[in-house]
Amino acid sequence: MRDRLANFAALTCLALGVVNTSWAQNTWALTAPQWNHSHDSDGLKIDKWAIAALPSYQSGVQWQGFEFQQQRYRQNNNALDGQTLSYVAQKTDPLTGLGYSYKAGWNQGLNQSLLTGEFSWGQAFNPQLQWGIFANRDWVESFGALQNNIHYDLVGGNVDYQIHPRFTTVASLTQTRFSDNQNRQQQRLRAVWDALPDHGVTLQWAYKHQLGEQNNGQRLYFNPERLDESIVFVGWRKRIEGWQLYARAGRGSQKVTDQDSTPARVTEVNLTSPLYGDQFFKLRLGSTETIGLNGPGYVYRYADVQWTFRLNR
Repeated sequence: MRDRLANFAALTCLALGVVNTSWAQNTWALTAPQWNHSHDSDGLKIDKWAIAALPSYQSGVQWQGFEFQQQRYRQNNNALDGQTLSYVAQKTDPLTGLGYSYKAGWNQGLNQSLLTGEFSWGQAFNPQLQWGIFANRDWVESFGALQNNIHYDLVGGNVDYQIHPRFTTVASLTQTRFSDNQNRQQQRLRAVWDALPDHGVTLQWAYKHQLGEQNNGQRLYFNPERLDESIVFVGWRKRIEGWQLYARAGRGSQKVTDQDSTPARVTEVNLTSPLYGDQFFKLRLGSTETIGLNGPGYVYRYADVQWTFRLNR
């Protein structure tokens, strides 16, 4: 932790060293448009537009290239703008999700520049046991934190164990270091039961325990001393001619330190096109209602759209 939790530049170099980043037959693709929008009950609106040129594209889960992203943050008639140029790569198994993905970029425009990035790597120990490690470095996306140049470094790991062909448990641990010298530790446990496999219905339970630190004085982002969350989900998955639709809805409760429990609600819908065609499309919509910086009833809604198409065949 004294060494900044993880020097993301070193971690990115490690990722570049342990994965094979050679160009694969030079099949070009372009991702455009790529758009992320979110808004919350605190009045913060975030829009991110990106275009990616992929000189090595094989499918929707295997590609390499460069991405340029423009960010705009708005709240109470105030606005901040930034841009990021990144190298991006992914190679994962479409059935298990195992493999690697990473992004290493340089962000500028938000008062000062920042090396940003994402990294994940998952492998199978045996048919029942899988493990993964991941890391992330970026700005803290509350308007007060952005105005004060606060970023975070996050590292974590997860273990997935299949107790029964229809029952899986997932445990994960993350540690976050903020640039204003605050910390956050988070433990998660999830259980997934394939309740009606012929109909794609699952029942899930997710528990989160979080230990953080309150700002001394001004609170610029949500990081309570203790947070406990328990949510029960119903999930549904459907495949139609290669298209995959996934939806889930969850209800539960949250408790911050010594306060009373408050409701927590989550809904999410994902639509993904066939992976191996000349075009790849992905849509994600969601909404959460949890505790936020200003107390219970914090609502966050988001939408992600991505369309990738080959330029040569």
